[in-house]
Amino acid sequence: MVVDKGFTILLLNLPSPRGQTLWRDAAGGFGASISHSGDYRTDGDTPLHPFLPYASSVLLEAGYEFKVVDGQRHSAENDQILKCVEKINPSIIFSIISLPSMSSDLKILDKIKEALQNVIVVGVGAVCRVIPEEVLLKGKIDILLRNSYPYCNGMVELIEKLHKLGSLNSVKGISYFEDDHVVHTAELQELRFDDLPNPNYDFIPLDGYENFSGSTGMRIPYVLVIESKGCPFGCVYCPYPLGYGKELTFRSPTKIANEIEYLHHTRSINAFAFKGQTFAYSKKHAFEICDEIIKRKIDVSWVCESRVDEVNRELLEKMKSAGCKRIHYGVETGDAETLKIAKPGVMLHTTKKAFNLTREYGLATQSHVVLGWPDDTYDTLAKTRRFLLELNPDALNLNFLTPYPGTKMYEIAQKDSLLLTQDWSNFTSHKVVMKTRNLSADQLYAIRNKIVRDFSIFKLEQLLQHIDAKNINKPRTFFNTAKKLMNKALFPNIE
Repeated sequence: MVVDKGFTILLLNLPSPRGQTLWRDAAGGFGASISHSGDYRTDGDTPLHPFLPYASSVLLEAGYEFKVVDGQRHSAENDQILKCVEKINPSIIFSIISLPSMSSDLKILDKIKEALQNVIVVGVGAVCRVIPEEVLLKGKIDILLRNSYPYCNGMVELIEKLHKLGSLNSVKGISYFEDDHVVHTAELQELRFDDLPNPNYDFIPLDGYENFSGSTGMRIPYVLVIESKGCPFGCVYCPYPLGYGKELTFRSPTKIANEIEYLHHTRSINAFAFKGQTFAYSKKHAFEICDEIIKRKIDVSWVCESRVDEVNRELLEKMKSAGCKRIHYGVETGDAETLKIAKPGVMLHTTKKAFNLTREYGLATQSHVVLGWPDDTYDTLAKTRRFLLELNPDALNLNFLTPYPGTKMYEIAQKDSLLLTQDWSNFTSHKVVMKTRNLSADQLYAIRNKIVRDFSIFKLEQLLQHIDAKNINKPRTFFNTAKKLMNKALFPNIE
């Protein structure tokens, strides 16, 4: 039950920048984006950000009146968001800030501040934790909440202090301007997931978001479900420990199954993506999640992310029985020496074994690869190209090494003069912002295009070699797949 406390709170997710498709939850919460033709797309580009249902639950439990506006849903335009916010006329706005969209985000929030001069705007997200001074200096945002993912810890304490017009210096985990300088209060205590209430979806429409491609070619809407957070590995380039925390904490399998069951039965959601950095890190936890889904006979499909050195036959069989359809693996590179830096402790043969096992159990694979390591050469990247063709993943995600602020790689890039720009709008993971010691940006783009072209031709040849009754019975899926591969082969530079 919501108690009227005299003001309204707005949970706001701003639109993607014009000409971009932005995933705010990617790259440890810093965000990743790709350019696309046309100003906006309306096919449901990005998933629902977990901040919205989790923050909704926290505010509901505290008895506050609130609204939720997601500008990424149906790809809203900036002026639509401004009009919508003006109509709601909130007292406090909590808005997610991402790195590649930071300039765009702050411009919209500045316009909101101009239109509603008494509103207090609070920023949340990994960017607010890592570079708070820069966020405050570049816009008119009032306060940054330097909390941990999914960014709702400390919200109520801040709201209560603002409502009572008290001094902010006693509120933990915030940054703000005072007397022309930035104040950083003491750090917030990290909350374990099970200390948070279950996410609440009652105030959030679930249409208009990103979809899976099903086996029949149909588009299936899905919802992100957090099963764990944190990454203890500390790879020099990875933003996960910064955005999600270094300590790996697990959410109760019962609560995870409750969330899936609720969304499946009451909101007709049939697909899910487990939001965790490494699903199989704790096999006990992974088995318990699968067992809960199987025990309750929840007929859903789901995907997850895992390390190649963590899966085995028993777990893959259980995951398949529970509805897993695809696993995302961080391959990173096909060069053995580079792999020692990219993913310490993992060998190339371990990666091959994981892909072969996953394929054996009928699960699709997506390979995530990083191009542009400091010592990458034509030779090392040729090895990566050959390795990808050997792995034969169902999907390929190529990224350029992006030295996110706060990572060891950012320090290396600065020290060795490898950084090409500090314009955060270029830190999309799909633009070259860092050259190697041997290759320029143009050379890296050319190598990426060759890998995309060769991989697409390889997959197209496979598709044509296996024309059978299954393909004939699903002609739309077959032709759509063939068309997509042909376009990638002909135009590898277009996302």
